[in-house]
Amino acid sequence: MAKEINLFGEEIEIVTIKPGTQSLYHPRVLRIIEALLFVTNEPLTFNKIREIITSTYPGLTPRQLRQAIEQLQQEYISQDRAFRLEEIGQGFVLRTCESFSPYIEQLYKNRRTEKLSQAAAEVLAIIAYRQPITKPQIEAIRGVDSSGVLQSLLERELVEPTGKLEAPGRPTLYSITPRFLQHFGLRDLKELPSLNDHK
Repeated sequence: MAKEINLFGEEIEIVTIKPGTQSLYHPRVLRIIEALLFVTNEPLTFNKIREIITSTYPGLTPRQLRQAIEQLQQEYISQDRAFRLEEIGQGFVLRTCESFSPYIEQLYKNRRTEKLSQAAAEVLAIIAYRQPITKPQIEAIRGVDSSGVLQSLLERELVEPTGKLEAPGRPTLYSITPRFLQHFGLRDLKELPSLNDHK
């Protein structure tokens, strides 16, 4: 059954397809979400999307907005688009499908990209799996000084200080950041590969 929600004189129609399935929202709401995602390179948080859309459609509930986002995700899949709407790093972002990566690599093959060094990757992995962790603890695992590598990761905002360890000298504790999740395309730390997989 269809129903109408009147928001500032403009109606948004919500039509239920079948029991247990998502609702179809007025195309205008979906296109606003799409436009916001299209113009940003950073993951856009749910709250930011809601803040912008409810400035015009104040009656749209968080649940309805979540359903609209999910509908947009399904729309891209059903239309076999070259990109997907993904939730990573506590936000939403448009990303090209992996099957098109060979073509995108050709487009950017002559551009220099800053890759993580082996040492940086090691320190980042230790922090991701053992956080929060101190620099002395990282160095105990690696067996070498990690000051320069840790400073580089801090500058790239992949890790951040998150407190002090209650121990002599109160060393700084480090954890990964939302930018780390974005960099590796993860929604949260639960998506990290299991250490058991590498044994």
